[in-house]
Amino acid sequence: MAKLITPGEPAPDFELQDVQGKSIRLSEFRENKVVVLDFLRGFM
Repeated sequence: MAKLITPGEPAPDFELQDVQGKSIRLSEFRENKVVVLDFLRGFM
């Protein structure tokens, strides 16, 4: 089972595909300091 993340703790690096199928890793954006993730459920 994956470890739970507590508030204030950095998110683990992960990889997802964008709408065009290109792989994107969270670590690619970390140098910008703030990353906002929005996971939409039931959208389409």
